[in-house]
Amino acid sequence: MYETLKEAFCGRFSREAEYIFSAPGRTELSGNHTDHQHGCVLAAAVTLDTRAAVAKNADRRIRIQSEGYPLCEIALDDLTVRPEEINTTAALVRGVAARFQQLGCEVGGFDAYVTSTVLPGSGLSSSAAFEVLTGTIINHLFFAEKATPVEIAQIGQYAENVYFGKPCGLMDQTASSVGNI
Repeated sequence: MYETLKEAFCGRFSREAEYIFSAPGRTELSGNHTDHQHGCVLAAAVTLDTRAAVAKNADRRIRIQSEGYPLCEIALDDLTVRPEEINTTAALVRGVAARFQQLGCEVGGFDAYVTSTVLPGSGLSSSAAFEVLTGTIINHLFFAEKATPVEIAQIGQYAENVYFGKPCGLMDQTASSVGNI
């Protein structure tokens, strides 16, 4: 599984991946959508996940190639909200990077090839898994693992609320970032 991911990275970016990262999807056990109104929920991570083969780059750009989708490229010199990016992958990546930067992280460039068994529209929070995956990559590569799993979940929620334009609660990102039940 990871060898295929590494090969896809090499095929796309013409170099070897340095790291492999993963973030699980989630399922709701109780409290469907009540987290949007600050209610109580019970969720669990699932064994389906979003994976990335990753390597740093020197050009201050985040480039993410998700299997089956166009390349997403974000220049790190402008991380302001872009209304034309609402509901896009670029909005999520830009929002996660912006929030890390606001927290004092010197976000640098990286390339990632992403595959996922958390399919969009499956109800298993593919966007949260992607946000957590992006946050975990930035946390490891550029923030010396200073952000806790809960903080990574909050960063993902921020990206989804402010940049992506979806007023979600925190359940999806927390289940993905923290794992387990």
